[in-house]
Amino acid sequence: MVELESHATPKGLGCDACGYDGAVAEDSGLFGGKRSVPKGQAAGLAERVRHDSASAQQRGLGPDGQRDQNRPLVLAASWVLAHQQGELVLLRDHEVVVRGDRIEAVRPWTGTTDERIDLQGQLLVPGLISMHSHVAGGAATRGYVEGNLTPMSKGAILRQGRQFLNAMVLLEDLPDEDLDTMTALNLAEILRGGCTTQVEMSKGLRSMQSYVRVARQFGIRGYPSGAVPGMRRILPIWKRGDDDQKLFNSVPETLAEIQENLAYARTINGVDDGRILPMMAPATNAVHTPETFAAMKAAAEELHGLHIHLQAGYGRAPQPDKAAMNRLWGQDEIPWLHSLGLFDGSVRVFGAHLLGIDFERDLPLLANPSFTFANCPSGTGAGVTPAQWPWPEVLGAGVNSGIGLDTHSNDYIENLKMAVIYGRIRADFLGDSTPVPMVRPSIWTAVEAATLGGARGLGREDLGRIAVGAKADLTSIDVSGLLVGVGTVPREPLNHLMYANGLSVKNVMTDGHWQVRNGALAVVDEARLVREAGKVVQRIWDQMAADGVFVEEPRSDLIPAAAS
Repeated sequence: MVELESHATPKGLGCDACGYDGAVAEDSGLFGGKRSVPKGQAAGLAERVRHDSASAQQRGLGPDGQRDQNRPLVLAASWVLAHQQGELVLLRDHEVVVRGDRIEAVRPWTGTTDERIDLQGQLLVPGLISMHSHVAGGAATRGYVEGNLTPMSKGAILRQGRQFLNAMVLLEDLPDEDLDTMTALNLAEILRGGCTTQVEMSKGLRSMQSYVRVARQFGIRGYPSGAVPGMRRILPIWKRGDDDQKLFNSVPETLAEIQENLAYARTINGVDDGRILPMMAPATNAVHTPETFAAMKAAAEELHGLHIHLQAGYGRAPQPDKAAMNRLWGQDEIPWLHSLGLFDGSVRVFGAHLLGIDFERDLPLLANPSFTFANCPSGTGAGVTPAQWPWPEVLGAGVNSGIGLDTHSNDYIENLKMAVIYGRIRADFLGDSTPVPMVRPSIWTAVEAATLGGARGLGREDLGRIAVGAKADLTSIDVSGLLVGVGTVPREPLNHLMYANGLSVKNVMTDGHWQVRNGALAVVDEARLVREAGKVVQRIWDQMAADGVFVEEPRSDLIPAAAS
């Protein structure tokens, strides 16, 4: 959630936008869990569930989802990215045997008569892990931020950008049903792109609750948290300028919000055979004090980790967050957090971005087993900050890292590619002047981060790998078809991922249950979901247009020549 320019908090969508008259009825909901929905809609929700089930049966997906989990299922792929002796290895013409929620065997092709699925021309990889996401915001923020000028563009005249935080506020004001629809659309895209696990920082408690409802319905593996302060409170505190009293005045409400998030997290901790394991998340560090961080860390120690942004150095000086931290605490972001004991090993910490850090000073503080960096190549919008993510330096320092989807792009395969391309650009152009070692990444580097790196950070030896006893979280990708392959089984299949995208993903399962089969979603009616989400997005965009968010942007920006 990197966004610097301030903007007035937009008006909520409220009743005028959704037609909600305030009357509610209890219903189990389209995505499970009791919640309040407008009267007249409750009956329709159950009908939609029946419609989706019938539609899945008609598409031939129902029997797969209801297969006997006690019988072996053989997945016979042209290539399997397996885990042997501590590293990833490619195995040609191998099959993976799944029984229940586990991998039972990895072996060369056999003539078994067990239930067998032919994945000819496909690469079978572990379910991909996103180390940083804000799921509900994706669809509503995509398509209008990509022309924003990053404040790091040296010499260019700064101009007002299009603010995606406005959409985040409006999302938090949606009725539960509409919020679930937005969450479902984004999670459906994430599954369609091969990602089975998310470390999720929802933009508030309501968004976290929506994520959990939908993730449980879809069978996704999630480590959710609600950002504190949530979107309803954060902007006046974050964009306070020099008025630090606003921060100190916010402390009681922030402490109460931490307890509210913790109370909810306790109710869903470990549900669905351990697929849902909640965390805590400071929204951004400049809106916290030592007191609130102590409360946040204590809550995180009870759960499964602390999910933070590390972005105080984003943009050109003077950087508001960095200035505020030095004004209040006399330290930059990472040294301050270190002084508060965040990296003492008592809690797993997942940090996104690392923009503007002091590499020589800060990276040694992060190179410890309790910290994982989430590299988010499309974090501010595809192409907005292309080579500014310091992944090569992080790799060179030996800091554990994973790949994060962040907000705007839900296509994990595209983010794999961007991680490699952006990382290589950064290493190539800064390699002669770097003060710290760099690693020039390859597709192997990115795939390892997407699988083993994420699993290491989560402390899960049963995730991120295809090995006997590991969880049956699996993704198959076509690496031989049009635009990606050459019509035959490729010699080096990982290289073909550099030409693939999420639509190349053909099959996805979590805990041995199908969520994507033969390129089609098995958990929801895609066409209906897209239609319904589109209506919600249109209402959000109409409100944003009224609030003046869609400012005119030039088609290019001039970067002046360096002074001689």
